[in-house]
Amino acid sequence: MSRAHPLRPGSAGRPARGIGRIALLALLCSAPRAQAAEFPPKLAFDAPGIEPVVQLQRTCESNLFGLSSGVAARDLFGDTQLSDCWTSAQAGVRFDNAGAVGRLYGHALINRTRYSHYGALDFTGHDVSLTYNLDHAPHWSAYASASDYAAQQSLTILQSPLPDLVRRQVVTAGGARRVVGPWDLTADTAFIRIRNSATSQRPYDMDIDLLRLGPRYTSAAGNSIGYALTFLQGRYPNAATQTGNAPLADFHQVENGVQFNGSDDAYWQAAGSVGYLQYTAPSLPALDFSGVVANIDAKFAVTDKTALRLQLYRKLAAYNTATTNYQVITGAQLSASWSVDTAVRLALDFTRDQAVFPGSTRRDQIHGGGLTVAYTPRPGTQLALRLARSNRSSNVPDQSYANRSVSLSLQQAF
Repeated sequence: MSRAHPLRPGSAGRPARGIGRIALLALLCSAPRAQAAEFPPKLAFDAPGIEPVVQLQRTCESNLFGLSSGVAARDLFGDTQLSDCWTSAQAGVRFDNAGAVGRLYGHALINRTRYSHYGALDFTGHDVSLTYNLDHAPHWSAYASASDYAAQQSLTILQSPLPDLVRRQVVTAGGARRVVGPWDLTADTAFIRIRNSATSQRPYDMDIDLLRLGPRYTSAAGNSIGYALTFLQGRYPNAATQTGNAPLADFHQVENGVQFNGSDDAYWQAAGSVGYLQYTAPSLPALDFSGVVANIDAKFAVTDKTALRLQLYRKLAAYNTATTNYQVITGAQLSASWSVDTAVRLALDFTRDQAVFPGSTRRDQIHGGGLTVAYTPRPGTQLALRLARSNRSSNVPDQSYANRSVSLSLQQAF
């Protein structure tokens, strides 16, 4: 048996002493399919400073809308074709400038996507983000961040070729202050604004305020564990215009959770959170939810060229039906990677999820998997291919479907 070797740089290292970015999971995640692996793999920065980047990607899917058949598609929007291919071209700049104390980094990207069959879905989106970190460890640290992102809404949510450009604007800030010895007090806040361009989807516009605070213990090795109390308030400013699906109701969430981040700096790393969430919609108590939520990510170096990763999660995800506005997803993703040589990397992933829908007896089983091949002939250039398949099996008629996809991507940094 091969002896385990250290994880490759960047795959697992000493946990950062500064505050991590807020994880806005509840009702911000639209993932009715099995949780997909990141594609294309991110390009590492060649050097600090400003770096122009371009990306060209071609994707084809056999079931674009998550429908059971072409007959179902015809009944919904008059076209029996479920499959389509699209091309996305992206260009912009990335910026990273780390000083002795502070670090300023971000990106500004514009994207143009064109569909082969459903041309009405063509859109121009953008992704802009800027973050500033200050680290005066071990005494205090702070950060501030702003982002603006726009892209087509998930078509498996819409289940029709409806052009709906969703714009999400987020402002976050937070920090940590050392109290005594290895103990510090952490605090984060976030303001989120979500807007839909399609008139029929504007009832789902959201405004969200979040506050999180709690104590944290950090060992001499940099491993940490802490308690976090999170308050979240969500509002639907256009709820009065809602028709058809479940009524929309303003809500608030309270979560008591434990957050942790640990590593041996060589062979393993584990990070995540486990908590108890209470979701309350005062005007619509049928949508209330109380239960455990979690997001755990563990990595392990098997050999000097192979690594395993296990993700476990339980979360709320947006999914509008006649009875509810969200689904509760419990699942796991197992992935394995192999660095064949300095230029070629292979990755396999398998996901298994269960989705339940408050207010109904619906239960869905979701599973999927994929293969990713990435070729990096030189720093700043990457060609990647992904083959994937997902299945959703539901106890509700006409809600089961399968989907196959293939994606080819070329990235270049200058």
